[in-house]
Amino acid sequence: MVCTANICRSPYGAAVLAHRLASPKIEFVSAGTQATTGRIADPYMVEAAQRQGYRDLSAHRSQPVLAGILRASDLVLCMERGHRDYLLNSYPMMTGRIRTFLETPSRDVDDPTGLTPADYERAIAVIENGAEQWADRIRRIGPV
Repeated sequence: MVCTANICRSPYGAAVLAHRLASPKIEFVSAGTQATTGRIADPYMVEAAQRQGYRDLSAHRSQPVLAGILRASDLVLCMERGHRDYLLNSYPMMTGRIRTFLETPSRDVDDPTGLTPADYERAIAVIENGAEQWADRIRRIGPV
């Protein structure tokens, strides 16, 4: 899962998708296109994940998207079309594995960092919906 700083949308999205699929066969990793290493997750998202019963984000530390992370990934979901385009331009060999998180219709998950609680809740609702759609698609491919 990829966003910009890897402190808000992608850690939360990975936690939601991990919860929805609940498979020991799948590892859910998040990273950021402009992330610095070691930043903690946004406190609002830590609390939201806790409230929903998802994995604990308090131990999350940001990391940049690196070639090794991408090579090890079967699927890379990007919170914005700009993230997808950046990664596809930087790693053309990943075409087919890099997708936008919201594909139907193709749109971005707006970054709520530093905005109002209502903006965070809107992003959370969009991520929850997108994660359910991806979980359904992944389940249809086969057992997880």
